[in-house]
Amino acid sequence: MKETQLKKLILDDDFTNIQSLVNEEINLMSILNIAHRELQHSNLLGWLFSPNETHGLDDFFIKEFIKLYFKENEYQDLGNDYSKLSVFDFVNMNFDDVEIRREYKNIDILILSKSNELCILIENKIYAKEGKEQLTKYRNHIEDEFRDYKHKIFIYLSLFEQEISDKEKDNYVLLTYEHIKKLIKLVLDRQTLGINNNTRFVLEQYLQTLKSLMNENEKIEQLAKDLYKKYKPAFDLVFKYASPSQSTLVPNNLVQLIKDEPSIRPFSTSKSYIRFQPNFLYDNIELLKQKGFITEEDNLEKNWLFLFEFHITRQYIYFDMKIGDYVLTSSREKLYELFKNNTDVFSKVIKANGKLRPSWHLVFQKKIITSSEYSKFLDSEEDSLDEKIEKRFKELIHIDLPKIQKVIEDELKK
Repeated sequence: MKETQLKKLILDDDFTNIQSLVNEEINLMSILNIAHRELQHSNLLGWLFSPNETHGLDDFFIKEFIKLYFKENEYQDLGNDYSKLSVFDFVNMNFDDVEIRREYKNIDILILSKSNELCILIENKIYAKEGKEQLTKYRNHIEDEFRDYKHKIFIYLSLFEQEISDKEKDNYVLLTYEHIKKLIKLVLDRQTLGINNNTRFVLEQYLQTLKSLMNENEKIEQLAKDLYKKYKPAFDLVFKYASPSQSTLVPNNLVQLIKDEPSIRPFSTSKSYIRFQPNFLYDNIELLKQKGFITEEDNLEKNWLFLFEFHITRQYIYFDMKIGDYVLTSSREKLYELFKNNTDVFSKVIKANGKLRPSWHLVFQKKIITSSEYSKFLDSEEDSLDEKIEKRFKELIHIDLPKIQKVIEDELKK
C-alpha cells in the first residue's frame, strides 16, 4: 500500500510542480554547498557587524542588531544581571572602534568596543546543538580576559529556537535567525542607506538562503501540506527511512487534533510552533478583567499572556506553557507569583536566578515526542508517530490542562 502511494506521489503533477518551486530557491550559498555550514554564516555576519568593511553600511547593522532586541523585548536590558546593557547605555555609544574577532579561542564571533567597554560573544548554530560545557568555557574566557569591561553580553544564535543548558540559560540570550532575517530585510528596504549593487546582491542571496533554510516559501509550504494530506502513508515511509539530518521538522497531526478538540481553539501557529488557547479562558474573560490579568479592551484573540504551544523541532516535540509577552507588566508578575505558589503543577516556573524573564517564561512542559523516540521511529518498522502523539495530546488535554485550569480558576474566584 505504502509503496503504491509512493509511486503515485512521484508521478503526481503537484509533486513535479513542487520540484520546480524548489529549483527557484537556488542561491549562491546552496550552489557552493555552504548554506548549512556555521563557519560561512559566521563569516558573513562578522563582515556585516564590522563598521569598516566593504559593505558600506558603517555601523548600521550592529546598531540595528542591538536596537531590534530592545524593541522586541519590551525594552528590557540586554544580557545578564551583572553586566547588562540598557537602552540608556546604548544610545550614547559610538561604534567607530568596533573590532570583530572570528574563532578567537574557538568563539564564533566576538564583537569588541574598548571605548564603550562592550564585549558581545555570539555562539552560532545552524543545525548543531550546544556542546558539553561549551558555553561555560567561552563565558569564562570572556569573564577573565575582559573583566574590566562593563558590558559583557553572551548570545546563543541558532537557526531555530533551542534549549540552553540549565547552567547557562540565565547567562546567555537566546536569539534565532529570525532576528537576522529581519535585519537583512531592514537593510534592503532602507532607501536612505544607498547600498551598492554588490552589497545588495550579497544580502539578497543571503536572505534567500535564510528563507530556504527556515522553510519560508509560502507556495512550497501550501503545496507540501496538500501533498502530505493526500499521500500521508508515502511520506511516513520517507520520514522513516530518511536520516534525521535530512528530514524536515518532526511530522505530526497536532493541527488537526487541536481543531477536533472541543475544549480548546487554534491560536497563532508557525512552522516551529503549533499553538492553542483553552476555552476556559474565554469562559472566565470577565473575571480575568476584574482581577486585572487582562485589559478591559482585551478579547483574548490576540492575547499572548497565556501561551500554550507545541514546540516542533527536527528531533523532538515538546508542549510548553509560558507566561508570554503582554502589554501589562503587572499581569505577567501576578501570573508569575501565582505559578510560583503552585509548583506542583507549574514545575518549570522557578529558574536559576528566581526572576521572571522579560518576554517568555516557561512554567510547564510535557514531552510529546523525545529525540530518542523519533530516532527509534526512523530506524524501526513502526508505521507512524500519530498514535503516540495523539495519546500524549489527550493526556495533556484531559489530565494536565484541567490542573492548570483549576489553579487559574481558583485564583479568579478569590
